[in-house]
Amino acid sequence: MTKIPQHDTITPLKVSAGKTLLFVLFAAVLLMVPVSNIMLEEQAASDRIAQNRTTRNQNNTPSISSSRHREMTNQASMIVSSIDIRTLAAQVFLTAVDGRETISQGTRQLLTEIPPGGIILFGYNLGPNPERTREYIEELSSCIGDVTVVPFIATDQEGGGVQRFRGDAALPSPFSYWERLQGMENQRNAVNTVVSSVEEEAAVSGRELRRIGVTMNLAPVAEILTTENSPFLRNRSYGPDSSFTIRASAAFIRGMESARVATTLKHFPGNSSADPHYHRAVMTISEAELERKIHPFRELIRLESPAVVMVSHIIVPSWDTKPLSRSSVAVRKLREMSFTGIIMSDDFAMVAAGASPEISVVEALAAGVDMIIVWPRDIRRIYQAVLNALETGELSEARIRQAAERILYQKIRYGLVS
Repeated sequence: MTKIPQHDTITPLKVSAGKTLLFVLFAAVLLMVPVSNIMLEEQAASDRIAQNRTTRNQNNTPSISSSRHREMTNQASMIVSSIDIRTLAAQVFLTAVDGRETISQGTRQLLTEIPPGGIILFGYNLGPNPERTREYIEELSSCIGDVTVVPFIATDQEGGGVQRFRGDAALPSPFSYWERLQGMENQRNAVNTVVSSVEEEAAVSGRELRRIGVTMNLAPVAEILTTENSPFLRNRSYGPDSSFTIRASAAFIRGMESARVATTLKHFPGNSSADPHYHRAVMTISEAELERKIHPFRELIRLESPAVVMVSHIIVPSWDTKPLSRSSVAVRKLREMSFTGIIMSDDFAMVAAGASPEISVVEALAAGVDMIIVWPRDIRRIYQAVLNALETGELSEARIRQAAERILYQKIRYGLVS
């Protein structure tokens, strides 16, 4: 059986009886936090106005006035009302594609037959030449049947071990910024310096991504690093301090969005030590600790209005007995935070999803998830499952139209639809 490359795949960290050096180092960092939360909270509060003023007022940043919001909402609604339900049912898909900078006839047919809302690129799709990649992305977009609704072109460009593009788009690992902070003497000035570096480097990467044709980045990871999740997250987090994680993630969002690349907060509400690609994932923690994990997401939604929030496959027993990617609880929590963007599930090919992709996708959409990651070999089955659910009433047309409107709104926001 051909092995499918996994979304966000990282070789799992094995913690044996002897422990690994990497895990010991992470544990040591988590137990010795030299920068106080009080200092970071005070500085974050004093800097928020300046942060937003310096970036949100730039002409190329998708800052939204109330009148522009109404205009884009109406435009998205009008476009969706003009599209048949079968086409809208495909709009909720963010699909991977086969091939390395080449488009087979089968891929062309698939994208024409089921025009997805987005295409996600992985390392195996990309060659060393950025110009050829740009041409490849243009060719992929041209395959979509309805050219009035162009797809998002997405990728995972977190930095460090999880990034698909190199060269000018390459980024350091998120955790390296926390390490950089620990090596600086004047902590108050150091935080400003490091956060500025996050924003500047994300802006450089974002400009290159957008030049090539990437319009959505499935980043940043907004999870606080803990002894529980470090075996899975490793250096993908901005560290163990909530305030620094918020500030660094916000800077990353501003940098990417200054280049008009949509960003994705992930993975709400968090992860456990289990790698969800291969294992069932459960997070049994107190309500206070759960609130601490959620806090960065709430603040980033309030401060930066990201385009997307990705929900993990974690099971939180106090919330639901099923993975939150298939649960209305996570959707409700995010909407209660006044998040109006796209809610995306993590990849349902992962073991932690707990059910077949066909079942998972229908459950997720019914629960209020707006966009689903799918694989080429699965997309026809999943699409048919969605159409069947629409026929039986398990999914309503109103739910699909609502999801499509949210996706179209963000496409308008980032200049994909004029």
